Amino acid sequence: MSAASYYPKFRWFVLLALWFITVTEGIILISFAPLIGVIASQLGLSLGEATGAFMGAFTLFVTVGAVAGGAFVDRVGAVPVFIASCVLMFLGDILIPTFSDSFPALVALRIIEGVGAGAIMGVGSAVAAVWFPEAERGLVLGIQGLSVSLGIAIGFGTVPAVFEATGSWTTAMAWLAVAPVIGLLLSMVVAFGPKPPAEDSSVAACDLSSSSDFKLALKQPVTYIGILCIFFLSWIMQAFNDLTPAYLAINPPIGIGYGPVAAGKYMMVVQIAFMIGSVVGSLAMQKIFKGVVKPVVMIGFIMAGIFCLSIKFPFVHGNPVVLVPFLFIAGFFQGWVNPNVQAFCAMHYPAHIVGKLGGMWMGLGILGGTAGVVAGSVALHTTGAYQVSIIIVALIAVVGVGCTVFLNPPKVFCSGNK
Repeated sequence: MSAASYYPKFRWFVLLALWFITVTEGIILISFAPLIGVIASQLGLSLGEATGAFMGAFTLFVTVGAVAGGAFVDRVGAVPVFIASCVLMFLGDILIPTFSDSFPALVALRIIEGVGAGAIMGVGSAVAAVWFPEAERGLVLGIQGLSVSLGIAIGFGTVPAVFEATGSWTTAMAWLAVAPVIGLLLSMVVAFGPKPPAEDSSVAACDLSSSSDFKLALKQPVTYIGILCIFFLSWIMQAFNDLTPAYLAINPPIGIGYGPVAAGKYMMVVQIAFMIGSVVGSLAMQKIFKGVVKPVVMIGFIMAGIFCLSIKFPFVHGNPVVLVPFLFIAGFFQGWVNPNVQAFCAMHYPAHIVGKLGGMWMGLGILGGTAGVVAGSVALHTTGAYQVSIIIVALIAVVGVGCTVFLNPPKVFCSGNK
């Protein structure tokens, strides 16, 4: 019996549900960014304060959701986590018009959304390990990485468009509640579908308890290297996605002056490139580098750092003919990092702890996104310009390269001796 025949074909519908709910997470994650100037003006906040509050709070509580989602998926399976994620994101969106004049209430709603979004991000590695053979796990995580970027691209495109059509930023946010409802329906189909196999046979051969395996995993230095790789990429990605739209949209001398609609279109290029990069990077790891994750992640950090830095130079940001391909390359190589780091977890640790471990990796790693938003917002608030924020992103990419040197498979697990 082949490895793939051990797993039901229904796994592809499970992947569809994971894909769609993760797309929804990306839409909601970025929804405030293209309209941050409008929202800040209504609430009497500076750009730095509004970005830090609404984007930073969301990202911080994605950590809570990811850790919780990863822990629960090992205990109760994917469906309850899918449902909880959709319900929380729905509530966060649909209540925004009701509380649009209250800064504390809006922050609270972004926290609710963040927990829901984090829950779906925390289960990807577990879904890959439980539902899919090892040869397909990199692709699964690549598709989930693609999903985040697709959602961000949809958010950059639709939120400003609905705002321009209605004149109301709160209406634009409320319309987003349709997406988690669809995700909830997909989750219900998964709930009544076939169940996954108990566990991959290669892992089942290891006669160790989940508790002892997890404790053993926590003793491996590479466990923390995985967290750091996600941390540094999250810093780069979140800071770049949250701060660059306003940098491109706002008039000089603070920004470049393309306006919110054009800036949204430019940032869609980044997300489209990220989607392509997530899949190409996963395929490169499997086909070119023969399942070795380290060189793929290292290339991703190097190229992302160079091309994120490039947008600070006038010869790039001043000419759309140059800006568009440079943004594309920056997004393309950002997509090489996180899916492959998560695939590393799914490939080299026992399946029965990958939910808890992968959720911890994503949850703690996503704190890098919070750090990136905070550092960028403080630099923006202090200097009144975006240049320092862009330089910080490039420096973090250098740190990520150094961290990747130590991304070597643990040799203590039966499934990890590759």
